[in-house]
Amino acid sequence: SPMCLFCGSPLPKGKIMFRDVCPDCGKDIHTCRHCRFYKAGVYRDCAETVPEEVKDKDRNNFCEYFSPVAKVEAGGAKPVDDAKKAFDKLFG
Repeated sequence: SPMCLFCGSPLPKGKIMFRDVCPDCGKDIHTCRHCRFYKAGVYRDCAETVPEEVKDKDRNNFCEYFSPVAKVEAGGAKPVDDAKKAFDKLFG
């Protein structure tokens, strides 16, 4: 089940609404970084064709494409970090 990227707690079951927060740490959860379409480095950092860019990827937004990611690393690990590690492994 989806987990909070800030504290690692399971996110609430069911639809995550625009203003929802993590029940444990109180941080915003309807965010780009909690979304399965978040892809750092692609156009607007989103795999979907969003009509406008969301500037702050860690804050609640009103994106209709939002779909919680299956698993997010606690502590704020970013997909770009994983991509850099993979790149370094190939060419390092």
